Amino acid sequence: MQHILIVEDDKTIAESIAFVLEKDSFGWTWYDNGHDSLDYLDNNEVDLVLLDVGLPDISGFDVLRKIRSKSNVPVVIISARDDEADQVLGLEGLGANAYITKPFSPRVIVAHVRAQLRNFRSNSEPKSESKFAINEAMQRMLFHNQELTLTPAEYKILSHLVKNPNRVHTREYLLKVIWDRPHGSDVKTINTHIKSIRKRLNEIDSSCEHIETIRGIGYSLIE
Repeated sequence: MQHILIVEDDKTIAESIAFVLEKDSFGWTWYDNGHDSLDYLDNNEVDLVLLDVGLPDISGFDVLRKIRSKSNVPVVIISARDDEADQVLGLEGLGANAYITKPFSPRVIVAHVRAQLRNFRSNSEPKSESKFAINEAMQRMLFHNQELTLTPAEYKILSHLVKNPNRVHTREYLLKVIWDRPHGSDVKTINTHIKSIRKRLNEIDSSCEHIETIRGIGYSLIE
């Protein structure tokens, strides 16, 4: 049985999450503060952490920072803080696997848990040869041994996604991948670049969705 650590100071929310986890045959442990949850992680194996940001003793971001210093266990942030800056910090800065804002349905939480556990298991298994090959010196990329026709910006975006698959990348961060100083640039241009990249990929292999849209946040390359 896979075991989930719930770190949430609101008992009602924690109980609702625990209830649906148990119905879906997950084991769970709940703590309402950061220090006890970190102590638990030091002495027990867990498969995923559901982590609130607004904890009574230390910030959930500090908890995540300590987790990432010694473990790559999947961490899903659950928070009432929906600021763009907080989401970028959690996902890009500290390595959270997903960021879900409150209010939410407990069933949605379970769906995210299952998705992240699948991704983590996939990343832990021996990898077959990548579908992509990057020639950084020539700024060229092959997909299924066929060269992709990409603009410089598209090459930078896709190269970054290929090197960091199965992770959420915000549009704001992808802007920084293209330009050193993206101030004043419209993040919607990222949507246009992604659309073009998808078209190039689908011309070679249309059997699946290679780049997943994470609604309201950004994109993830599925490997």
